[in-house]
Amino acid sequence: MNDKPQSSKKISLLITNDFPPIVSGISTVFYQIWKRLPPDRIMILAPEVPGCNEFDKRESFHIIRKRIPTGESGKTKLVKMIFNIFYALCYAKKYNIGKLHCGQILSVGPAGLICKKLFGIKYSVYVYGSETLRFGNSRMMSWLMKKVIEEAEELVPNSEFTMHEYKRWGISRDKMVTLVPGVDTVFFHPEGKSRYLVEKYRLQDKLVIMTVGRLDERKGHDMVIRAMAHVIKQFPNVVYMIVGKGREEQRLKNLADNLKLHDLVVFTGFVTDESLPDYYNLCDVFVLSNRETESHDQLKGDYEGFGVVFLEASACGKPVI
Repeated sequence: MNDKPQSSKKISLLITNDFPPIVSGISTVFYQIWKRLPPDRIMILAPEVPGCNEFDKRESFHIIRKRIPTGESGKTKLVKMIFNIFYALCYAKKYNIGKLHCGQILSVGPAGLICKKLFGIKYSVYVYGSETLRFGNSRMMSWLMKKVIEEAEELVPNSEFTMHEYKRWGISRDKMVTLVPGVDTVFFHPEGKSRYLVEKYRLQDKLVIMTVGRLDERKGHDMVIRAMAHVIKQFPNVVYMIVGKGREEQRLKNLADNLKLHDLVVFTGFVTDESLPDYYNLCDVFVLSNRETESHDQLKGDYEGFGVVFLEASACGKPVI
């Protein structure tokens, strides 16, 4: 098990709902940043999920796991908020916290606000786009978000696009420090197609269009599936490979069946981070048709504030749509 930080040193505590082995862009970005920081000066508080014990044993920094729910309903978000406030107060007392990093504005941000009021601990809040659309129409949510931002040392958007969303919402540009994600080009780089994967998915002599990401409505997999009916007229040897899992999987499979495209749409399911470069290098074109979520009540208004997968595919030398 990784060592706990020494109590005599000022440490930074990241509290986030997204951290490996949870699969998401936010999870990937936090991991890539925090694993590069001095391990004796940082600590992460994240949900206890399947596979976390094996993951944590491999890391040199201290990760605290708690049974915090990971759903998206309003009730679940409230429970997450309460749990995160409780744990933040516990660890603020136990350790010499110099800075609290709040990975989500609503479910973690209030923990930063309370720790500042009670202990004088500075905090930052990370945002990813669409929060003001999803929650800004609620007077209570809007007030809470703005209060969290007002008391924070800085608001950290993940892109210029997200920064402008908050600027339109009345947040001063001076309050924001934009942190645009990068990608490890040693890990993601151009290579030939894996013979094993070509044989596994029967891709000999095939042109491969690929999407990598959680199967959510905002990712737009369904639009690519519908477009395939037109693409195959000009490129009859094309296939669409969908890498990942998510709540939309069955609906997407049904759509492919209804359009009689089930032989042309390949669902790989979950793929480990270690295998991702091989999958990117399988494709000829990478596509992610982002759009605003409409049909899911709890996620209505959600959209892609940034897409790490675009960078990963580009690093592997693939044209990106």
